[in-house]
Amino acid sequence: MMVLAAETKSRTSLLRQASQIEDINTIQEILGKYERALGQKINSEKTNLFFSKGIPESSKDLLKNLQGVLEIKEYEKYLGLPAVVGRRKKTSLNYIKDRVWSKLQGWKEKLLSQARKEVLLKAVVQAIPTFAMSCFRLPIGLCQDIEMLIRKFWWGQRGDRRKIHWKKWEVLCQPKPEGGLGFKDLCKFNEAMLAKQVWRLIHDTDSLFYKFFKAKYFPHSSIFEAKFALGSFAWKSILFAGKLVEKEARWRVGDGKSIRIFHDSWLNSPEGKVVSPQNLLALDSMVDTLIDAQTGWWNTQLIDLCFYSPEVALIKSLPLCTVPQPDILIWPKENSSIYSMKSGYKSLMEFATLDTVHCSEDLLEKHLETECTGENQAFLMEIMHELSTLKRKFEEKSHSYRSHLPSLFKGE
Repeated sequence: MMVLAAETKSRTSLLRQASQIEDINTIQEILGKYERALGQKINSEKTNLFFSKGIPESSKDLLKNLQGVLEIKEYEKYLGLPAVVGRRKKTSLNYIKDRVWSKLQGWKEKLLSQARKEVLLKAVVQAIPTFAMSCFRLPIGLCQDIEMLIRKFWWGQRGDRRKIHWKKWEVLCQPKPEGGLGFKDLCKFNEAMLAKQVWRLIHDTDSLFYKFFKAKYFPHSSIFEAKFALGSFAWKSILFAGKLVEKEARWRVGDGKSIRIFHDSWLNSPEGKVVSPQNLLALDSMVDTLIDAQTGWWNTQLIDLCFYSPEVALIKSLPLCTVPQPDILIWPKENSSIYSMKSGYKSLMEFATLDTVHCSEDLLEKHLETECTGENQAFLMEIMHELSTLKRKFEEKSHSYRSHLPSLFKGE
């Protein structure tokens, strides 16, 4: 069987798993209709075939000759990504690490200040994996290897010459107002980028991307109810990021027919879900059960009977549309209610519990808001870290540390 997937926006066609020679004519007819309908002619130079292990060489040669295209091997790339990612995922994606290493080797770190290093690492090096991260969940080991290369360059380590890493990488990945330098945690950044694909599968229901994945992986359920059991590496990567969207997104109540009372996140609370016991209502009850059909407003008597007092107040505070509209999943951390990679990454960083020492926020923000060069900002950040360490040591030894350094922590 052959699967044909096309995106008009990217003007890309992928042909996979050709196994029957008699299907070639049918495929040619489909491609002909595609060309006539969209006015886009298939470029044979950018088209490749990938064969499974069970196809004999004679059939491969015949198919390649009939199609006039080349065969692509397992670890070759197509449009910048591996054509096939098998069990050895790190091997397939190791080219990303090689690109990072090559880029770092071309820079003379002795000639760069810390501020210039920071700009290069953020704008160039940490941008290299972003394309692959938007499609695949990179192995943790690969992310750690890339971060190790970045750390070594940051602290001036070259070859066998070892240098002391004065701060944990987790600290450097914290935002600047919180005492870090704003480097990206690649694993969390990867998850935040994949969550964007989850958001597309929820809302962009007219796209070919949605129709293909919906038909193949969750035809009778939502993406949050889909299973890991079978599927491609890309699908498993997207499904992994679904946990972030499921945890942080909230349902905006319209007609209430799509929201499950005891399963979905629809309350304006940190948890988002109902914690009251399920007594009078069925476990699979929908939110429209709580809406009075005649008035179009909440059934206050039923709500008072079924939920704890704090949740009663939360439910009654939710506005309802005068004209019934479908329920919609929103991202409450953005004013637009649309998921963004930036807010998703911020949420993941907030989840992480880091044992870090924070310097005075008022003092730090005061200096960062001043008009100064990047080099001065980097120098100020280093001073702030040293001050926070000194402050902690004084606190451990004596409660009267402010009498010793009265002006140090007052921003004077």
